[in-house]
This record gives sequence, C-alpha cells and structure tokens, in this order.
Amino acid sequence: MKRTQHENGKVLKIVVFICTIIIIAIIAILVKTFSKDSFQYKTYINGVECSFLKLSSAEKKLEQNMANSEIKLLFADDKEYTCLGAFFELKVENEDELKKIMYSQRGEEEKEYNIEDLYSLNEDKVKEYLSSLSVFHETNVRKPENAYLELNEDNQLVVKPEQYGNELSLDTAYKYMIKSLKSGNTIIDFKQITNVTPKILSTNEELNKEKEYINSILATTIEYNLSDGSTYVLDADVMKEWIYRDDEGFYSIDIDGNVPKFVEKLDEKASYRLNSTDFNATGIGKIKISFGRATYADLDTDKEVKRIKEQLGKGEKYTFDPIYNPLPDYMNIDTYVEIDLTRQKVWMYVDGKRIVSTSCVTGSVAGGYATPAGIYYLTYKTTDTYLEGYNGDGSKYSSHVNFWMPFNGGIGLHDALWRSNFGGNIYMTNGSHGCVNLPYSAAKTIYNNINTSIPIILYNS
Repeated sequence: MKRTQHENGKVLKIVVFICTIIIIAIIAILVKTFSKDSFQYKTYINGVECSFLKLSSAEKKLEQNMANSEIKLLFADDKEYTCLGAFFELKVENEDELKKIMYSQRGEEEKEYNIEDLYSLNEDKVKEYLSSLSVFHETNVRKPENAYLELNEDNQLVVKPEQYGNELSLDTAYKYMIKSLKSGNTIIDFKQITNVTPKILSTNEELNKEKEYINSILATTIEYNLSDGSTYVLDADVMKEWIYRDDEGFYSIDIDGNVPKFVEKLDEKASYRLNSTDFNATGIGKIKISFGRATYADLDTDKEVKRIKEQLGKGEKYTFDPIYNPLPDYMNIDTYVEIDLTRQKVWMYVDGKRIVSTSCVTGSVAGGYATPAGIYYLTYKTTDTYLEGYNGDGSKYSSHVNFWMPFNGGIGLHDALWRSNFGGNIYMTNGSHGCVNLPYSAAKTIYNNINTSIPIILYNS
C-alpha cells in the first residue's frame, strides 16, 4: 500500500512538470505570435509607454499624449509661457521608424527609444503662437552689452558692468520650436539659442589690467614753466582724449601717437625769440651781439618726448623747465668769420687758427646802405659773376667779382678789385651797397674755406 502511494506521488509530479512545460511553451508561442504586431513589454517611445500596443494604437497614444500635454516655453529673464499641444495639430509622421523598432525588438533590456521628426505639425500655428508673445516685441528686445571703461568725475577709469540681453529672432525661435515639437519635447528652452551673455564681463582680466594701466597714466601730471611766466600742463584733462575703444570693446591709450603731438604744441608755447648772445670779439673780449635774423629758442622735441614717456605711469606730479636745443657757444666757437663794422676789420678762424685778418669796406652809412649787424650763415657761393642793382640816384650798376658769398639776402662777402684802399672811414661816405668788400687774396681764402655751417658774425664795437 505504501509503495502504491509513493508511485502515485511520483507520477503526479511528472504530470505537473510536463503540464508546466506545455503551458510555458504555449505562452511563449502566444507572446512570440502576439509580439510580431505589437511592441514588447516596457517599451517607451519618446517618453510614452507603448507596451503590447499595435502600431495604430501606439500612434494614437503618442498623438493623444502630445495633444493633452502642456507645452512649456522658457525664455531669458525667467519668462515662461504654456499652451496645450493640441493647438499645433501634432500627428505621428515617422511610421517607418516605429515599424523598425517593433520588428527589431528581441527582448533586450533597453526599450527606450527617441525618434527625431516623429511628428508633423501645423507650422503656421507655431508662427502664430510665437508672434503673439511679448518677448518678440521690438520694444522688449535687449541686446547684451559688454562691460566697458568710463571716466568718472575724478578723471579715472572705472569698469561699467555688463548688461545681459534677451535677443532672439522670431525666425530662429520658429525653427527651433518646430524641431523640438517634431521630437516630442514638451519643455522648450529658448535660452539655449538666445543672445544673453556679453562677450566682455566686468571680471575680464584684460579689461581690468587696461584700466589700471590707463589710470596710472592719467594720474600723472607734468607742468612746464615757460619763459613768459606762464605754465603749460599735461594732465588727465589732456590725456583722456588719448583713450580709444577698439572693435572688440577693449580700451587703450595712444602714448606713442599723442605725446609727440603734445610736445609740438609745447614747442609753440615754449619757443621765444632770442635777442643777443655773448661773443669773444678779436682784440676786445666778451661783448653782446644781436642775432640779426629772428632767432628762437626751440625745444629739443626728441628729449622732451623721451622724458614725458619715462614719467607717465608713475602717478606723480612733476614740474619741469623745457629742454631747448642748444645754441652754438659763441664764446668758444673755433671756426667762424668775424666782421667788426666799426673797426672795418674781417677775420676768419678755422679750428681756432686765424687764417684771414684784413681791412674791409662795408655798406655806405651816408647812402643809407649800412651793413646790418647779426649772426648769419652762407647762403651759397660762386665765382666769376656780376653783381647788379641800382644806385641811390636810380642809375643801374653792374660789378664783376671773382668770389661771391651772399649771407643776408643780397648782402655778401666779395672781392672788390676797383678799390685800392680798405678800412678806416671809407664806409661812412664811400661804402658799398651793403656788402662786405674785401681784398682779392682775403676773399679767395675765405671762399676756399667757408661753407653753410660756418657762422658769419657782424657787430659794431
């Protein structure tokens, strides 16, 4: 009896096992057969569950989901708008891609699919909706503005902060929204395509370095004491005009271009006429002689430009006397022609050695042709020529000379073979028309040694 019960139990287990296998096989066959025309369990398409749905049912569910979804539009300045998806008339368009997913499923773990261009829509509705939003009204559009430098009341540059923008063209937004809706997105963030952030922020290292550098320049003041007792000043009021902004929005100060221009104006202010200088006259010693021609003290512009550039950026105040180009030291020159109109004498010195010492005849005092005193330089020189002009009575004269050396208009040094005597008081009544008449040999020696850089010094002792 016990054996029979044991055998029966064993048979029951076998029967149950066989039935289980049969049931599993049937289910597998049914699932396989069913899944040929439907999506597998836990299949998500663009975020929508489509488990066990046939193609048409899945399409309908996808369309209903978009129609009932709240489409959220996010803009700069925390602007947010919402509307129902139904407004855009979304329809499943990419059926081929759905079929490809359905027929390629093989029980994989990953069953989430995202299809671009899944939907078609009424694009005119998109444009209509976007056009109605205030963010696209011209009065509400704001371009981003870079941080920039600005002069304050103390003539110092300060950084003006950047301004964030909200600039977005309707056409760009329209294309972006269509693409997003076709992919089934219900949250569309337009900030990603909005011109919001300026290129140059107030923290920009280059901008702040430039500010510090330019401020150090503007903080420097240079005051010049001029000969007439006035002053001429280089300070922030002048240098702020040297600042410019490039196309990238960065600021610079043009030192190299503007310092020479400032020095040119300084030269105009600082230049003054010189009346006389000291000279070591032969046989007399130190005397005062006039310059004759207008002679001015002018700046050594190269040295002034260099000096200003060296001080700029130190942020200090300086007081300077102008640096003038040096005049010849007429007390110690060693090459020159000397003419004493009173003593009627001419000397020439070359490298400190006297090579000419002669009497002369200068312009007739009685005739109104007195030779003017002053410091002059040779204009040119020539030989074998005629000097022509008019006498006091209106008659014309023409005199041949072998050596002609003009230095003051029509006044010059030359030989005078028509004279047998030189010196004394001849010049008082029988002098020249202003020229310095010389014996032939003296004129020749001077002619052979003079050039346009040698001063010709005339004075009345």
